[in-house]
Amino acid sequence: MKAKLGILVVFLLLGSIHLVAQENEKKGSFYLYWGYNRSFFSETNLHFNGPDYDITFYDIKGTDRPTKFGWVYINPTTITIPQYNFRIGYFLTNRFVLSFGIDHMKYVVTKHQETIISGVISPNISDKYEGSFLNEPIILDPDLLIFEHTDGFNLVSFDVEYLQPIKLKLHKKISINWNTGIGGIWIATKTNVRVLNDGLDNDFHTAGYTLIAKTGPRIEYKNRLFFLGELKGGYASLPSVLIKNSEPKLGDHNLSFLEYYFAVGVNFKFKRKREKNSTSKTR
Repeated sequence: MKAKLGILVVFLLLGSIHLVAQENEKKGSFYLYWGYNRSFFSETNLHFNGPDYDITFYDIKGTDRPTKFGWVYINPTTITIPQYNFRIGYFLTNRFVLSFGIDHMKYVVTKHQETIISGVISPNISDKYEGSFLNEPIILDPDLLIFEHTDGFNLVSFDVEYLQPIKLKLHKKISINWNTGIGGIWIATKTNVRVLNDGLDNDFHTAGYTLIAKTGPRIEYKNRLFFLGELKGGYASLPSVLIKNSEPKLGDHNLSFLEYYFAVGVNFKFKRKREKNSTSKTR
């Protein structure tokens, strides 16, 4: 997986950096963190269009799918399976940060829920469900719809952040900052979908865009290692959800989401090469 390779490269770079030691050295430094999330989603209208159907399901409910806690969270070969958060940031000043990261969330439509359907289904694809519908109640059985962004609902974003110090009397080696930020860019999905038993587990695909806002505390030890907990809310528009990869069939939906996550990280700077002292004298 490309994400795993990128993460490995970043960690290998840590061999050529040194940790930030003092607060006033943040400008020009970087941070890197890794953590895990839980997420919540608004109701959404799911629209599917293909040669044999053009249907919309209204007010669909969906949930995340957290991985049961265990070795999978700390085994280097499996840490990207759970709902993870990875981000790297650069301090433009001691407080303002430009960051890039991936929030690997998962979205699963709840099976057997009652919903409303409008549209047309051809008998070429289903004798059971064929017909025309206008705001009619229906149950989402698996032979009608299975829909999951489980590998996943990937938020890929550039964020602008501001780190505000909080003056509290704690241990001299511990400091607290409050981080706020806004950003967004893409939602990349890998969607496992069956519409009337038509579909597959699709390839990774940029399905739409997102806008987010976030806030939360960051507890730092010696201004080097840190622990954070943040709350992030956003809106995602996905007009291009694959049903069968390159075939002319697409799904689309828009939804809001709320996510909380915890992570551990490190502040660091790249080492500067020392200038070699000249052994020769100018004449």
